[in-house]
Amino acid sequence: MAKRRSSKTPSRIEGFAEDLGTLLGSATRKAESWLGQRQQIVTRLTEVRDTASKLLTELGQQAQSAVAAGATAYGKRRRGPVGSKNKGTKGIIIVGGKGRRTMSRAARAKISAAQKARWAKQKAGEKKK
Repeated sequence: MAKRRSSKTPSRIEGFAEDLGTLLGSATRKAESWLGQRQQIVTRLTEVRDTASKLLTELGQQAQSAVAAGATAYGKRRRGPVGSKNKGTKGIIIVGGKGRRTMSRAARAKISAAQKARWAKQKAGEKKK
């Protein structure tokens, strides 16, 4: 009887050891698979970050060139006294670029007459109501 017990005991231990080895082996494979996937994700995110950084840099350079082009096309702004009446006040003056448009007296008179006619028509419409 002693031999039977000793023969059954090692087979149970051997079976348990085999099951444990299989379990540990599959767990190791899963862990290595997950680490590989993690490394792939890190690599992909790094590529996305680098691409985004490059695009933002290009956008910043384009914005700077657009601002510089706008400044030369429309003139640079500087602070200084504005108007002849208010010598002490500060404001923004456009230097270079297109100057201020001026209208002739005849053009201003036509605009004034047209606006006065609109007001008269509007007042006449209000009185009828």
